Amino acid sequence: MLTHGDFNRLCEKIMEIDKKIRFVGIIDQDGKLVGGGMRSGIKPIGDKKDDESLYCGIVTRAKMRQGSDSVLGQVSFAMSYRERVVIMSFPIKDNLLLLSAEKEIDLSATPFKVLNLLRR
Repeated sequence: MLTHGDFNRLCEKIMEIDKKIRFVGIIDQDGKLVGGGMRSGIKPIGDKKDDESLYCGIVTRAKMRQGSDSVLGQVSFAMSYRERVVIMSFPIKDNLLLLSAEKEIDLSATPFKVLNLLRR
């Protein structure tokens, strides 16, 4: 079983992939941040209350996607290209790894670099 320290180390490794990554966190099934966080020196876009709502919404959408797993296969990652940031989510057992990045990040390479780290 992964510990809080394991989650933090994983998030730090993923943060090293690209300077354009703003945030990497592990979100549990209740939508709570259990590891990781914002890159040092980066100003959050929203406030803490907005974050909690965002986490719950992302967990809900991930659970809804699982309904198609038997037909389409399991989700490796989901990505949302938004007006202010790119958001990626990666299922990790009963949790989600959530990543936000500047829009200029390499969309074709970054998620696969994250997947490679997760497979280790």
